[in-house]
Order: sequence, then structure tokens, then C-alpha cells
Amino acid sequence: MPTLRVAVVGASGYSGEELVRLVARHPELQLTALTSRSLAGRLVGETVSGLPRSDAKLTFVDVTPADLPSRADVFFLALPHGVAAEYALPLRKAGKVVIDLSADFRLKDPAVYKEFYGHDHPAPELLKESVYAMPELHRAEIKKSDLLACPGCYPTSILLALAPALKNGLIDPDTLVINSLSGVSGAGKKADINLLFVELNENMKPYSVPKHRHLSEIEQELSLLASRPVVVTFVPHLVPLSRGMLTTISAKLAKPAAAAEINALYQNFYQNEPFVSVKDKDSLPEARHVTRTNSIEIATRVDPRTGRLLLFSAIDNLGKGAAGQAVQALNVRFGFGETTGLQE
Repeated sequence: MPTLRVAVVGASGYSGEELVRLVARHPELQLTALTSRSLAGRLVGETVSGLPRSDAKLTFVDVTPADLPSRADVFFLALPHGVAAEYALPLRKAGKVVIDLSADFRLKDPAVYKEFYGHDHPAPELLKESVYAMPELHRAEIKKSDLLACPGCYPTSILLALAPALKNGLIDPDTLVINSLSGVSGAGKKADINLLFVELNENMKPYSVPKHRHLSEIEQELSLLASRPVVVTFVPHLVPLSRGMLTTISAKLAKPAAAAEINALYQNFYQNEPFVSVKDKDSLPEARHVTRTNSIEIATRVDPRTGRLLLFSAIDNLGKGAAGQAVQALNVRFGFGETTGLQE
């Protein structure tokens, strides 16, 4: 029998729908509440495909933050930044475990939040208890926290690719240049001319240059990895994929290093991580390899002509970049097998 009652708040967005699918197939979890203002009263099975019959018959509800705590033990917040905190406050006051997929609790400095998100932090008193919920880097902290802040999709693809290099002093952090390509679902489910099929089909474009919001958490976490302040150049691009993300990173090597030596270091760093695959010298990451999974592919290359390390990663922005990583963090927090509900 399932051991935890779970609510997905904001269940009608792309990340919310993915969470519903993952929770429905998780043997330790029971869906007890799915909220959506726009779809309140409708059957979940009408909009989310592939659910067991019992879950498909659940109804979307529109519930106020104050009325939520009694409906579940664990709450996934798949809401926009600023809104998620309104729900987190009463849930944490009631002692509930909150797993937030927005940006509201990723940053430790409320001044940085205001700089990148344009308004004061709505619940600064909760920042001290939140944990940046990337299991590969913060597993011990996740196990002890009741407020888990899931990383953004771009930061996930970047931080996991860079962690071994920065922790081992392989590169000069001041020379980091990062380019990422994202599928359209990363922008969320909303009516926007720039996201129309006709605008994006057979097209690619950079956006939010030079200061994408995710830069704030990217630099926060890179600085922790490098044990010094890190400022990077980051250029995101929108590409005509429904889901998927590919990142390319380059940086000057701190000292000469052989390609095989660096690859071996990466293999060793991630040898016990079930969702991280380090490619060999003959292959590179591809978005299609990780579609609808919680996996990340990483590859390393050395460019001897420029003395730079090249890093590549691929994730599913709705999987490892959002819902999958959130469920992985839940598994860590409650002591379930880390891959439970995340492998076909």
C-alpha cells in the first residue's frame, strides 16, 4: 500500500502534468489532491494521458492555500515564482513537506532574488530552511529538510556538467562560457506569440541575453562548487523541440590535462549516481537519448589548440530538469530507493 499522500499544486502545467504521471506510477505514493484554477471541476484523465483508471477519475480542484494542508502529507508546488511562496507558508506552518519547482526558494539571498525576479521575496523567513534539491550534490541536506527547492532546468544541465571540473580545480572559472538550447515546454504552458508553432517551427533563437533569471542560481551554486565567487557568460536558446535540453560549456584549463584523465575523473565522480551517464570518447550527448527520463548524459573533451575544456550535457527539461528531479528528491528525503517510480 502507498505510504505517502501527495498533492500536486498547479497540476495543469507541463511540469505539473509530468508530476502527476510520475506520482501515479510510484508504488509508495498516492495522489490525493490536484489543483488547477483553470481546470477546476474537470477530470484529470481528460488532460493528462497514461494514468491508471483510479487516478484518471480524480477531479482538479481550486483550493486556497489555507485549505490545502489537510489534503496530503507531501506537496509538490508546480507554480510560477512569487505564487509558490503563498502556498509554502501555510504548508510549512502546518508541518508539511514542500517540494517546490518554482524559483522561490532556490536563492539564499533575498536581494539577489529581487534583482533577478523584479520584486521582494514573498517569504524570506523560509529561505534559511530551504535546501537546493539536486541529489547528486546535496543528498545529505535533502534527507534532513522539509522545504526542498528543485533546481531549474538550465542550472541542472550546467551544474552537473561542471561539478567535477570545479571541485577538482580543472578549469579557470573566470573563463566559463555556457550555451544552452531548450525545448519549448521550458517556457511553460501559456499563450504567447513567440511560442506559436509558426514562430518556432524551422527556427532557433537566443533570448533573455545577457541576464537570464536562472543565472542567479547558476552563479550561486557554481560559487559554492568553486569555493570562490563565479560569474559566467550564459546564452540560452529556444529550439523547435517539445521537450529536451542540450548544453555546451567551455573554459580554460587551469593546467594541461589529458582527455582520458578528465573522462576518468568524471566517470569516478558519478560512478554511483543512477541517473548520470558519462559518455566515452566516441560519443556525445543527444537530447533524444534522454527524452521522458530522469537521466543526464555528460561528455568531456579537451581542445589542445585553445587549451580549453569542452563539456556537453543533455537532459529532458521536464524530467531531470523539473518533475523527475523533484520525485528523485522526494525519494531521497523519505528513504525510498532513489530510482523508485523513475525507471520504466
